[in-house]
Amino acid sequence: MNSPVDHNEFVERLHAATPNAWVTPTLVGLCVLVWVLNIASGMSPMSPRPIDLLMWGGNFLPATVQQPWRLLSSVFLHGGIIHLAFNMWALWDTGRLAERFYGNFQLLLIFFVSGLSGSMTSLFFSASHSVSVGASGAIFGVVGSLLAAVFTKAHKLPTGLVTSMRSSMLTFVGYSLFMGFVASFIDNSAHIGGLVGGFAMGMILAEKFDGDEYRHQALWRVAAAIGCTAIVVSAAWTMLPRPGA
Repeated sequence: MNSPVDHNEFVERLHAATPNAWVTPTLVGLCVLVWVLNIASGMSPMSPRPIDLLMWGGNFLPATVQQPWRLLSSVFLHGGIIHLAFNMWALWDTGRLAERFYGNFQLLLIFFVSGLSGSMTSLFFSASHSVSVGASGAIFGVVGSLLAAVFTKAHKLPTGLVTSMRSSMLTFVGYSLFMGFVASFIDNSAHIGGLVGGFAMGMILAEKFDGDEYRHQALWRVAAAIGCTAIVVSAAWTMLPRPGA
């Protein structure tokens, strides 16, 4: 039987494993910087036109099949200050914890893979007929990676932390998905795609709080995560409907 994990010791171990959680504020800063540049170019700060978002790299099937880089550029675009503020609050709140769990590089991997997964999923749904933007798919992926850790490594986490994380994150996911189903302007397909992608990354990658596993398995797990992503994205890309085909 596993002995209870001490909360204070666990927190100290997390901070020792990742002393400087710089990735999360950097990602937040990039999203805010892109929004500021959008506004400086004349875009509406509250409700930008879809054509303007498209010009800046929004995800839209007819354009993305010709310019695949839109799968990731769209992650850093937002449909107004309210959209940006909500996403940055969620990224700041979840990203810092995930960065302690997985480390700097692995959080970057989770964020970009989840953003890519969300954008790809959206191409089959929302982005097939409208411009899709936002970091929410990537943020859902960050939450998914934390849920993976909570559900598969609960015995290596403090009991109180497991309980609070499960409750808060499942509430966040449930409420956000519900709002996505009732509000037509929310791209729930990107949310679900990002959540699945992030959960998969969390299942594959080694958590830094599990020191032995991380030291012995981190590199090959990262390689496996990148390889699986390449296979899944390539397969999904071949199934995309080609406009005019």
